[in-house]
Amino acid sequence: MLVLKRRKGESIIINERMRILVIDTGDGGCQLAFDAPLSDRIRRAELPPFEEDVIQKTAVAFGVPK
Repeated sequence: MLVLKRRKGESIIINERMRILVIDTGDGGCQLAFDAPLSDRIRRAELPPFEEDVIQKTAVAFGVPK
């Protein structure tokens, strides 16, 4: 496991495809912004894994190209 410290305004690059930027910190937490291709799925760890049919229905509803 890699552990990094970042301050507000600093970012992390993953696989040259995804950028994670620290937007705000405080009250024991932080706010992050993710810049990644639409094909990279991002979810909170406490949520159940993505289901492909739900993803496709949501994409169609929002007009996201396949």
